[in-house]
Amino acid sequence: MTKNKAFVIAMICLLLTTVATVGILSGLTSFGANENTNPIYFEGKRLSEGGYIVNQTPYVPLSVVQKLGNTDKLTFDEKAKKLLIDLSMLNIMMADDQTTDFIKKYGGTVYIPLKTFDDVLCVPMDAAEQFLKLSASISNGTIRIHRYSGSDRIAKINENSIQMVTSLNSQGKQSSFPLSKGEMVSILGETDNYYKIQTRDELTGYVMKSHVEISDVDLSAVDFYAPRKDKYVRGKEKINVVWQYASATTPPPPESKEDGIDILAPTWFHQIVGGGGSVENTGDLSYTRTAHDSGYLVWATITNNMSTKGSTAYTTTVFNNSALLNRSVAQYLFYSCLYDVDGINIDYEQVADSDAAGLTAFTALLRQYTERQGLNLSIDTLIPKPWTIEYDRDALSKHVDYIAVMTYDEHYSSSPTAGSVASLPWVTEAIEATLKEVPKEKVLLGIPLYTRVWVVDSSGKVIRNPSASMGYVRDLIIDMNLTPTWLDREKQYFISYPNGVYTDKIWVEDARSVANRLALVQTYDLAGSACWEYRWSMPEIWPVFNGMLKQGKDLSYYE
Repeated sequence: MTKNKAFVIAMICLLLTTVATVGILSGLTSFGANENTNPIYFEGKRLSEGGYIVNQTPYVPLSVVQKLGNTDKLTFDEKAKKLLIDLSMLNIMMADDQTTDFIKKYGGTVYIPLKTFDDVLCVPMDAAEQFLKLSASISNGTIRIHRYSGSDRIAKINENSIQMVTSLNSQGKQSSFPLSKGEMVSILGETDNYYKIQTRDELTGYVMKSHVEISDVDLSAVDFYAPRKDKYVRGKEKINVVWQYASATTPPPPESKEDGIDILAPTWFHQIVGGGGSVENTGDLSYTRTAHDSGYLVWATITNNMSTKGSTAYTTTVFNNSALLNRSVAQYLFYSCLYDVDGINIDYEQVADSDAAGLTAFTALLRQYTERQGLNLSIDTLIPKPWTIEYDRDALSKHVDYIAVMTYDEHYSSSPTAGSVASLPWVTEAIEATLKEVPKEKVLLGIPLYTRVWVVDSSGKVIRNPSASMGYVRDLIIDMNLTPTWLDREKQYFISYPNGVYTDKIWVEDARSVANRLALVQTYDLAGSACWEYRWSMPEIWPVFNGMLKQGKDLSYYE
């Protein structure tokens, strides 16, 4: 604080000696060069370059990173906007020697995506800091960077709802700040019963020693460290997983904890079709940290890039080539640890029927190492039908914690007829068929948070059927003063209205339709539910999940 004040005073004095306005402006722009940038301090001294803060991620210009960081083992591909990392060349430490050896042997070259701001290529410091040996934090709109030293150790809070106090003097002024389980802190000193710590945002205070776990690992000597997590084990509680679709940018997690959501599953890592077993990375460490701070678990969803041309054939190639298979598994595992997730969710679709055994073998191999790392493993499957034999549910259930049944798309984007996305008879049949192969305690019921607007002509022919969110349909009903009709068979409302020469038809998804599906979770005593996907939802539905999954409320409460 004293240094900052002295710095400000010195700057004021310097500016006062310059009379001309132009001189004042040039003096200001020498720091950061862009009003959109955030000041960067390196070990207490302000740099001339500015950085960027996006979703609580500090981005620092590549030129600064190359000047300050340990980059001898790293490669920067500026054209592709990637920080390339050859795992075989690094001193990495995973949960145990077997996992470490597997990733070093098969992981190959992985990468961290870089971003361009105002034509400046920047590095996300949270994901890259271990490799660069630079710790970065955000404080009052500034980015503060320090080099790792030999005294740096892994220290983390080991319990929930811990308070850090700013003073141990009961007579003096004292404030407290909440800390989350798993939060990383630095040890500054100690008394008989307390550690003096500093958080990532540079708050300093004291916590009882029993609330802090310190590792003997020297961060300055290790290029990447991913210790074993305390794997989540479900008790009697029902859980709800909610996917979040992420493309080049990950949307933020819910702003606060929704009691009806337990696990967030961003779609982050994807098999690169024709990529030699390598995996596309769109992870965001600040997302995980924000979600953890709010009380969520995070499961990274991995895909075989099912919408990309050639995905089905290439998935077959990977399943039948041990080198490619090992590389993909090693990279999925590494990226999951890099972004500090709590589990991996497999979403492999459009897999060839003949690859059922290959999908199971892939899942079993991944399971070996997720167990060692303390990560949950789940897989998404289509409903049991003759055309979904690529999912050997009985075999898969032996290698995963959960199977999420995608009990939706009864009527889908290219469906020749209009209808419900997931009528209750369709969902019930799918769950009953799944339970013939999968233990009930591993089944998650898929719930759509979207519907479709079916535009049909006078003969009933489908002209188009765009997806629609719950909120859009709710507002449409209000704005057009429509009166929905309850469909007792489908267990959802229905609306229809003229649209020029066509007619629009919507099978509505809302709190009541959700409640009817959650009643199946209760009836069949399933593990819980899994929802696609968060952006289509509306706030009114989460209390329904909380009520029926957590509080055991009856369906009649929502009818």
